[in-house]
Formats: sequence, structure tokens, C-alpha cells
Amino acid sequence: MDRTVAIYGGTFDPFHNGHLRMAVEVREGLGLPVLYLVPSARPPHKPHLPVTVAEHRLAMARAAVAGVGGLEVLDLELRREGPSYSLLTVLEVKEASPGAEVLFVIGADAFSEIATWHRYGELLDACDFLLLPRPGTSPEAAFPPGVLLEPDGNRCYSLPGRTFRLPGGRKVLCPVLPVLDISSRSVREKVRRGRSLRGLVAPEVERYIADHGLYHDEEGG
Repeated sequence: MDRTVAIYGGTFDPFHNGHLRMAVEVREGLGLPVLYLVPSARPPHKPHLPVTVAEHRLAMARAAVAGVGGLEVLDLELRREGPSYSLLTVLEVKEASPGAEVLFVIGADAFSEIATWHRYGELLDACDFLLLPRPGTSPEAAFPPGVLLEPDGNRCYSLPGRTFRLPGGRKVLCPVLPVLDISSRSVREKVRRGRSLRGLVAPEVERYIADHGLYHDEEGG
């Protein structure tokens, strides 16, 4: 794992304690010196859903991990014009880290839709994937139709779980991880209802949401 660069991509609207716990578990479990969080600027897979301004989501992610060792937030998708295609992000990270392997950390629910992503075949050939489980659902249940995966062992590098191999040779890791039953949608709903976010997001994120008046409108953006 010394030459692995792990990037955890997501909309993070907002970044909550479930995201944070997963990031810490993956970094520590794989013995990574750093895990990079990459908020999506313009998620192409959510064209009809309201998404909070990217600068706010970036700021909340940075506030959430401030002082947490080994976690860093990258703004590379905000600096790039156009939709936030994951393939371009992976290729940019690989170019900046010659000789390193890229491990793309995403939610299993997102991976289940990967066949609809931009140039997804190239993406599946570009890096390994680590799927984060959702409450009550194993990552294997989220394998997308049409994407064939073959069993490849009962360890995910140094994490317990199962590994599968894509036809092109890349790996899909399905580790066993503790899951906090928190969603960004539930956080937004609590804000709209005037409920406390204590325990769901970092205090700095709760403060940022209040200071900037986020999520009070019915559309959630």
C-alpha cells in the first residue's frame, strides 16, 4: 500500500460523521499515510437534483476533517471546468503521482450506477475500487448489471472482507466496515425541521450550516 493513492469521492451535501468514520476506518485499516477527500463540483449523475454550491460543500468537508490526522480535502474538481467526471479526476491524480496506484473509494450505491457514468469502461480500467457499505446492505448487492466480477479472495488488502476482479484485471474491494446510519438527506431534513445535528456532523459543520443558512429551503440546496 506504500504506492497507493486513495481518493474518496462524493457529493458530500453535507459531509457528515458517517463519511468521516468511513474515511478514518479505510485510512487506518489500509495503513495509508493520507486519504484524500474529493467533493464533486458538478455531479453529472444528479442533473435534476438540487445540489448545494460546491464551495460550500468543500468548506464543510474541510471543516469536518480539520485536525484529523491523515485526511485531506482536494479541490481539484472545483478547479476544473465542466461536469465532475470521475475518470478525469482519477487520470489527474495518476498524472500527479507517477508510479502510484489509485484506489477510488466510493459508496456501494454509487458503484451500482457506474455503468451510466462517463466513459465508465475506461474508469474501470484506470484504478481499483473500494466500496463503502450502506446500512443493511452488503457492497456485493450493489454490483451493477452487466459488469462482471469474479471472486478474488477473502481479504481487502489488510482489511477483512472480500475482493473481486473486473474483466480488465482491476480489483473491487468490499471490506467489512462499521456503518453509521447517517445520510446527507437525513441531515438536510433535520435542518429544515429545525432539529439538532449533534452527533450527525462535526460541530464546525453544524456551525457552518447555520452561519450560511443552508438547507432551510424545501429544495435542500
